Amino acid sequence: MREIFSFLFVLYAALCAAQTNYYVNGATGSNSNNGLSMATAWKTIQKACNAAPANSIVHIKGGSYHENLTLNVSGTQNNPIVFTNYQDDVVILDGGGTTGTIMLSITNKSHVTFENMSIQNLTSTYAKGISVEAGTGSCTGLTFRNLLIKDIAWTDDPNDMPSNSDNAWGLKVKGQVGGIWNLTIENCEIYGNVLGYSEAITIAGHVDGFVIKDCAIHDNTNIGIDIIGHNDSSSDPDLDWPRNGLITGNTCYRNTSPVAQSAGIYVDGAQDIVIEKNSCYDNPIGIEVGCEDDGVAQYIRVKNNLIFNNHYTGLAVGGYTTDTSGQVLFSTFRNNTFFKNNALNTGMGEITVSKASNCVFEGNIVHANNQNVLLTMLDIAPQENNLLNYNCFYTPSGNANNIIVYWGESTYHTINAYKNGTAQENSSVYSNPGFMSTALPEPDLALMQNSLCINKGNPALQITVGETDFEGNPRIVANRIDIGAHEFNPALGNAYHDLPTVSVSPNPFSGETLFKTTAGLDGAVLLLYDLSGRLVRTQQPTSENTILLKQGNLPSGLYFYRIVRQGNAIGSGKLVVE
Repeated sequence: MREIFSFLFVLYAALCAAQTNYYVNGATGSNSNNGLSMATAWKTIQKACNAAPANSIVHIKGGSYHENLTLNVSGTQNNPIVFTNYQDDVVILDGGGTTGTIMLSITNKSHVTFENMSIQNLTSTYAKGISVEAGTGSCTGLTFRNLLIKDIAWTDDPNDMPSNSDNAWGLKVKGQVGGIWNLTIENCEIYGNVLGYSEAITIAGHVDGFVIKDCAIHDNTNIGIDIIGHNDSSSDPDLDWPRNGLITGNTCYRNTSPVAQSAGIYVDGAQDIVIEKNSCYDNPIGIEVGCEDDGVAQYIRVKNNLIFNNHYTGLAVGGYTTDTSGQVLFSTFRNNTFFKNNALNTGMGEITVSKASNCVFEGNIVHANNQNVLLTMLDIAPQENNLLNYNCFYTPSGNANNIIVYWGESTYHTINAYKNGTAQENSSVYSNPGFMSTALPEPDLALMQNSLCINKGNPALQITVGETDFEGNPRIVANRIDIGAHEFNPALGNAYHDLPTVSVSPNPFSGETLFKTTAGLDGAVLLLYDLSGRLVRTQQPTSENTILLKQGNLPSGLYFYRIVRQGNAIGSGKLVVE
């Protein structure tokens, strides 16, 4: 009897866990249907946002849906709701002809995923592609995956000069008194948005526990990723800052404001944030950690990032003015690679620091451009107990006696004068780091086997368990960490960072085609674009080294593909559908 009872209990649990499928078809559906099959599909996504129960998947038939959505349902921790495309269909949530200011609005809802769709084409004052808010309630367990968010704008003319009241957001998350927990944004592409004084991704206020990973955020008219505290997003000042966040594997480029020095990634007044393995280039500032208002940003860890060819500076750290108490405390900036930032030759250099205390800058490669400006330490107090060491500095002239470091009221022109005058950098070196390639706009900043940066990092450094370098390889080899974002592994040789070769067969194809690579695809995704640059398909790997792409409803024609892992392209090319 006990065995029979156990069997029935397991069967009952399995039946309870089975998800219910619902369907939306904008062409043939009706909101008076039950939504339980494609033949009885609902017509609008909004109907699903009103009626989908916990433990369900909403399959949306391909097409353009001109709707401003408000989510009115929640899942539960073990029974979420998923909104996704039907099979491999291309789903577009399009703001053209709509009257709202938000394409997808979520307030005080939890355990819901939106994936595999485009959100686009909304021009309005305070336009938002996605808005998530927790007012007096809360949100937890929200996931946004494989989304394309583009053409969200405050004006229909991208050349208009904004004032501080002109704003638009690609994806805005705001925790007020109620908190937002366990938020995930992954494998999204956010580009071409006209943002005014706002940002492509904004995390503001009482947000505790979030991940932004493997996203491509580019060609927006202001900051790429902005984590904001102390700006009255929450009425409770003790809760008014995001915390416990991970920003990893993203590529942020050409996020350029016409009115400010915008950053690819900006942490402003938050705490306990990890920024790692991101590539930030061609922005005004690569990565910025500051605190604009009264308060602090603290316990920020910036590590294993590539930061190159940004307009003003690679890394900016600290508060900005004596008019506020804002400063950066107890933060670490290590094992990053800075290369030829300050592309506009304004003299700011690779790293700029102001109003920061008890911070550590170590294990970084700092390779200046022809201005030879390595570091600017601005003369703004308070600025105490900072430590700089185990860094590798280099300038194109190759001359350690022809460098510039601005340190408060002093200017140093040689490495030795800088070390002696500041009592810093005792174990730092001036040396060519030995990059694989220094050719802009796409340098290869991995280390050659004769690099003097190998095994020259801090020998006492204790890394996070499981930490990897920029490429996802072991962070410490031969018992000592390398300087910079890459760890050289003799067992892999110089080619460990190379892009795998990709073959596509058949190409042209009809029906299905197979992508094969010479390296593993763990964590990768295939992105397929049409000739207008519109993302029309995403596909996860089929096996360790293959991706099977089925034609589905793809029209015949020429397409472009990218295989992306950790925000970096590991393969790209043309694809022809017959």
